[in-house]
Amino acid sequence: MSYPIDHRLIRQFLATVEHGNITAASNALHISQPALTKNIRKLEEMLGVKLLERHSRGVDATSYGEILVRRGKLVELEFEYAAAEIEAMKGGTKGTIRIGTSPVFATLYMPKVSAAIVQKNPGLKIDLTIGVLDTLVPSLLQGDLDIICSALDYPDHPEIVKEHLIDFEHAVFARADHPLANRTNIEAKDLMAFEWVMLAQDHVAISRLGSYFSANGISPPRIAMETNSFETAFSMVKEGDFLTSATSSMVEFAQSAGLALLDVRGTLWHFPAGVAYRRTTSTPNAINAVIENLKKEVQP
Repeated sequence: MSYPIDHRLIRQFLATVEHGNITAASNALHISQPALTKNIRKLEEMLGVKLLERHSRGVDATSYGEILVRRGKLVELEFEYAAAEIEAMKGGTKGTIRIGTSPVFATLYMPKVSAAIVQKNPGLKIDLTIGVLDTLVPSLLQGDLDIICSALDYPDHPEIVKEHLIDFEHAVFARADHPLANRTNIEAKDLMAFEWVMLAQDHVAISRLGSYFSANGISPPRIAMETNSFETAFSMVKEGDFLTSATSSMVEFAQSAGLALLDVRGTLWHFPAGVAYRRTTSTPNAINAVIENLKKEVQP
C-alpha cells in the first residue's frame, strides 16, 4: 500500500520528535504552532495510527512514531544523497559527510584520510564523531551517521553494508616501569593484581576482557576508570600501576605516551574491522572517497 504523503509533513514530524515539544519545533521550522499541530494530525490520519504521545513536558513518539522516525530519517538521507549527487554533476562538492569512528581509527587513520578528502573536495565538510560499537551502529541505523569506521564483529543487518579492510588484535599496555613491564609470558592471574582503564561505554570490549579472564578460570578484573579517548586512557595508565587494552597496532602511539606492551600469554581477542554504511540504490561519492582513502592507509 502506498501513501501520497507530502515530504514536508515527515520533516515536520521529525523536527517535533527531535525537539520533544510542539512550540520549540514550530519555532525551529518557522511555522505557527496551530499549523504544525494540524499537519501532525493530518499525517496521523493518513497513516491511521497515533504517532505522538502528548504529556505535560511535551511529546514523545509512540511505537508507530518510532518506526516513522527511523524510516523518515532514511528518506531525509536519500534526499541529501540525491542533492549531493546533483551538486557533483554540476561540478560542485558542497555538503557534509558524517563519519563515525572508533578511537583506533580516529587515532591512526582518520587525520590523513579526512585531510585527503577535504583537499580533493573543496567545500565538502567532514563531521567526525568518535564512539564505540554500542553508540556508532545505532547512530548509523538511525540516519545520524553516513558511514562508520570500526570493528565489524556485530550482527549483520539488512540495511547495513559491511566492508572488511583490516584485522585487529587486542593487547595489554602498562606504564614503562610497571611491575609487569619486564616480565615475559605473563599469565591472566598475574594481571588480576591490577586495576584497569577502559574506554567509556565500550561494553563489547569489557565483555571480551571478562571472557578472557573467565576462560582462564578467573573473575573479571576491576575497572577503575573509563574515558572516551585513548590519549586520556594512556595518560591515566602512565600515572599508576594500571593496565589498559588496545589493539597491538597502537603500540607506537602507546610507546610515545610512555607505555609498554606487555608480553601476555595467549590472545585477548582479535576481530575484523573496516567500514559500514547504509544500503542505498547507489553509494554516494563522499562515502566512496572515505573507503578509498582509508584503504590506502590500512592496506599500504
